[in-house]
Amino acid sequence: MSCAPFWFWLIYDILCCLGACPVNVLEISEYGGSFQELKQMRHFSGKLKCLETVKVGFNSDNNNREFLWANLLALPRVSAKCNLHFI
Repeated sequence: MSCAPFWFWLIYDILCCLGACPVNVLEISEYGGSFQELKQMRHFSGKLKCLETVKVGFNSDNNNREFLWANLLALPRVSAKCNLHFI
């Protein structure tokens, strides 16, 4: 969490509409594993309640795939049906 006050994050969670989105499949291409990308993945996996499949394609020049896999597999998922596929 950043240095924003607690009430900001409380309002942000209330206003976030991703929980109501009927998205079943999310496909990410050219995933590089940056802090911002991981933060976005955490947001998607933590908010999309209908998410069943996440397909992740990595940058071709990335040699740390095992590290990136571990980071993605460790993310909390709000949907019990959500599976990660690495392409």
